[in-house]
Amino acid sequence: MDRKIFTNYVYNILYQLVKICLPVVIVPYTMGHLGETTLGISDFASNIASWFILFGTLGANIYGNRQIARVRDNKEERSKTFFEILYMQLINMGIALLLYIGYTYFFVKENQIIYILHCLTIISSAFEITWFYYGVENFKTVSIRNIIVKIIGVALIMLVVKKPEDLWLYVIINAGSDLFGQIIMYAQLKDYITFQKINVFKGYMKHITGTFILFVPTIATSVYTLLDQTMLGFLTDDTANVALYKAAQGFVKMFLYFITSIGSVMMPRIANLYQKNNDRNEVNRYLNTTFHLAIMLGIPMMMAMIAVAPYFIPWYLPEQLEIAKLIQFSSPIVLFISISNVFGMQFLVPTGHNKEYTISVVSGAVVNFIFNSLLIPRFAGVGAAIGSCLAEFSVMAVQYIFVHKEIEIHALRSFLIYILGSALMTVTVIFIGNYMGASLITNIVQALAGSAVYGIILLIFKEELLSNFVKRILRREHA
Repeated sequence: MDRKIFTNYVYNILYQLVKICLPVVIVPYTMGHLGETTLGISDFASNIASWFILFGTLGANIYGNRQIARVRDNKEERSKTFFEILYMQLINMGIALLLYIGYTYFFVKENQIIYILHCLTIISSAFEITWFYYGVENFKTVSIRNIIVKIIGVALIMLVVKKPEDLWLYVIINAGSDLFGQIIMYAQLKDYITFQKINVFKGYMKHITGTFILFVPTIATSVYTLLDQTMLGFLTDDTANVALYKAAQGFVKMFLYFITSIGSVMMPRIANLYQKNNDRNEVNRYLNTTFHLAIMLGIPMMMAMIAVAPYFIPWYLPEQLEIAKLIQFSSPIVLFISISNVFGMQFLVPTGHNKEYTISVVSGAVVNFIFNSLLIPRFAGVGAAIGSCLAEFSVMAVQYIFVHKEIEIHALRSFLIYILGSALMTVTVIFIGNYMGASLITNIVQALAGSAVYGIILLIFKEELLSNFVKRILRREHA
């Protein structure tokens, strides 16, 4: 892994650390001051707005990242491509905003003001240009901006949101801080682009096909990320289920970002390599490294969440114990998404295998919809969690079928080591939890002891990725 990729990964991880720390503070605060039922109103409205954002972006985030990566070494082409994609995005999101306003006016009968305020969320998405900075491999700007925006947003919520009647302020702060963050991103564009006068119509037609090709897998993916909350809201008729499920998913996926962050870093690099000289050997080398990293982190994280949740939620959210069960049932998605991130976002998408990627995520969408329909009416959030796990597993399995002949992954020995290390770690963590009981101190001891056991097992069996890292560190110390 070269220095720039490592630096970008570090900045992305820094942002993920902030994303982990801030919810630890804000979730019990909002649950306590707003309540899960009131919070669920905003979560459900946000979920509905996300559907309109999905149709408005038309896959522009992934497409823009890839297209900018392909022309990043040519400033004129880079500038032209940026403006063409941006104008197309603004037009599409403008249409989405009008449709959302129409939906709110004709179909929303209760809490309409909350839905109207979520227009800010759609406006913020219209000006989203993170895809450009990812395309030029500048993760520092995006990460620092995101950290600042998140901290400001959390601070404002804790200052002004005090009771359920303040829900409208909660929505404005969340959406408004995101919009503010988007505006900041434009300040540094002058270092990367020059203004290009373009034909908006020709630019729109040039890129709309490419974005639409990626829109199909994007919407399919969102069926099993957005649809869980949408179906919970409609099939259980209780917004509290939406808030509890979203909170559990938030805990699970915030650790997942440690692994998928490498996918965001690798996609533009692989797209650039593939575009320039179709260097399969170099691509395969990168993918083997990231696959090892994905399962080395994914397996113990999955097992740790199952083991720790019963000793975390009782002291952290004692009034919402259901979240512990939701975390446990949702935890396998960490491993499934980690692996499919390597196969899909790091290989199929940047190398132009759009058809194969689409088939994989459509299969996940179908599986998710079927099992959600069967399980949510009976099991509510647990049913949605099971549906998501089955969907993510199907995506991973289908992508493996497509890529196993394209890339050579050598990880069986490492996989067995990770399983052994995770099993011993889990036994250790559960023993500590049973002995000490549910508390913050218990969770800290579990994390330290579990990590130590896992790391020791990897070192004893000389696991390839960790051993190479240790050798590199030792060489630097003796240099």
